[in-house]
Amino acid sequence: MKVAVDYDKETSTVLLGEKTEGVAIKTQKFSDADYSKDKKHTTYANKDYQEVLYDVRDAVRSGSFMLFPDKKYQKLVLQIGADIPKIKIEDSDTKALLKEESVAVKDGMKTIEVDISGVKELFIYFEKLNSDAGYVVPLTTSYYK
Repeated sequence: MKVAVDYDKETSTVLLGEKTEGVAIKTQKFSDADYSKDKKHTTYANKDYQEVLYDVRDAVRSGSFMLFPDKKYQKLVLQIGADIPKIKIEDSDTKALLKEESVAVKDGMKTIEVDISGVKELFIYFEKLNSDAGYVVPLTTSYYK
């Protein structure tokens, strides 16, 4: 059925479908190769997001990271600040493209919503970052539902 299933131990209740409250990405497993709490990485548009995934390397290249929702959620709400012509969000197991977007600095912190029903691992891929470009993904305001 591809419906998220969770269990509330306190109430002994099985929960089906999208959660009413978001669960911050930082509380779940994520690839942490470019993880930072350093204000020089966590501040975007004069706001400090405290914990982020980021990339600020000086080279023309692609970038990526992974999230691991483990089939527990229906939706990913991903915030990203960047100047990236193409972002692809894929189901890592099936290689299915779930969403394709672009983000420009003029967009500010852009919010991307993706249906992730039945997805165990997500691969987020940034195509052809410019040499002076990068990205910041706040782990405090990006979340699963």
